[in-house]
Amino acid sequence: MTVTIGINGFGRIGRTVARVLATSLDPGLSIAAVNDLASTEKMAYGLRRDSIRGSFPGTVTARTDQLVVNDHAIRVFHHERPERIPWADCGVDVVIEATGRFRAGTTARKHITHGGARKVVISASADDPDAFLVYGANHESYDPDRHDVVSPASCGVNALTVMAKVLLDRFGLSAVNTSVVLATQGWGKVQDSVVGTSRDDPRLGRSAIESIIPHNYVVGDLVRVALPEIGEMRYSYYCVPTPIGSLAELSGQVDRPVSIEKVNRAMAEAAAGPLRGVLAYDPDPTVSIDVKNNPASCLFDPSGTQTTADRGVKVRGWFDNEWGFSNRLVDLARLVGERSPVTSRRVTWSIA
Repeated sequence: MTVTIGINGFGRIGRTVARVLATSLDPGLSIAAVNDLASTEKMAYGLRRDSIRGSFPGTVTARTDQLVVNDHAIRVFHHERPERIPWADCGVDVVIEATGRFRAGTTARKHITHGGARKVVISASADDPDAFLVYGANHESYDPDRHDVVSPASCGVNALTVMAKVLLDRFGLSAVNTSVVLATQGWGKVQDSVVGTSRDDPRLGRSAIESIIPHNYVVGDLVRVALPEIGEMRYSYYCVPTPIGSLAELSGQVDRPVSIEKVNRAMAEAAAGPLRGVLAYDPDPTVSIDVKNNPASCLFDPSGTQTTADRGVKVRGWFDNEWGFSNRLVDLARLVGERSPVTSRRVTWSIA
């Protein structure tokens, strides 16, 4: 069956999802409608031209209430509130809620109760969704009867969780510390501002191109939601002035001493096998720009692996905070859009 997708919010993530879908070879996915407050002409321009991604590899034109992408017509709406968007009129199965404004499960659910969609995937760490589903870690816990509004958490959570999943299943894992170094985000400010940010921390109103900015986002808590066996976690989070490409590091205690070679081999085997497409492995020395346009949640960097005789382990991975995360949104949309629960990329792992 074809899963028909609607996108609410045509900003950085909304447009990236559209690019992923437009260049996908999967005939089972299709965009039927997009909602954004911008004019259709500006939406078309934003998809055609992108300072990070470059020119769109195809054709994008604007018509009255339509975007035409590679000869495929997409209905366009310009409603401010979710309850006003008539998704059912376009046959939308799954709405990707990408505005960043409607993160609460109760608000996002209006795409279903008022708009007529069947499921919603929130493109952020949501408040009270039916489930947090991190693809490659716990997405097989999806229950179509109970989970109508789901969230994949965040790009950083996805990168950390897939590395934690391999360590947990292969070696056991506890006493975890995580750190995320995140490239510039759309909500960052070019110049200092004391207004216009939705976060409480005034440092997030400082110029994102001038400073490394600490962020109090609780990324570790959401890794633990996906992998509760880990237990308590500690975390740190920084925003840095790079345009794309982010870094995730995770350290903890394993059940027995393990060598660097065994850890790297476990990651390589996972990337080539059960986590193929979600975890990638690159033996070359890597910097942040190297991960641009990589569709994986995490590009594992074996040069960053450290182990200690007292069972300590530390691992490092890179991620394209837009492209990788948008691919996971598409994976979840496919998963929840099927009328019966199927996994097109079944992820299992046996303890070595």
